[in-house]
Amino acid sequence: MKNISRFVVAAALIALGGCSVWPVNQDPKGMALRRDANRVVEAIQAYHQEKGVWPTSLASLTPTYISALPGEPHLDYHPYDGSVLYHFIPEWPQLRPVWCQSVGATTEWRCKEKTV
Repeated sequence: MKNISRFVVAAALIALGGCSVWPVNQDPKGMALRRDANRVVEAIQAYHQEKGVWPTSLASLTPTYISALPGEPHLDYHPYDGSVLYHFIPEWPQLRPVWCQSVGATTEWRCKEKTV
């Protein structure tokens, strides 16, 4: 009987290991990265509101619109619509890469897990 209960516990732990603990981009690391990315998007919005055009690069936002760009996440910027893209690997147990892109120059994000 003891062996059966150990087997059941082991099987449950293995099954849980494959499950996502948090929804995509809602894990603690993802939330912190999104906050930093949102600050950059807000600077892009301020630049666009003041100048009427999207900045040509993120570097043109500093220091007027944002004091410094975040070291992480690495942001890919699309100057044609002001959108931003970043990706990261959440912490254990969710180790599948997550890719997030802003909807235009907004703080609304579309995030997906990518299978390797």
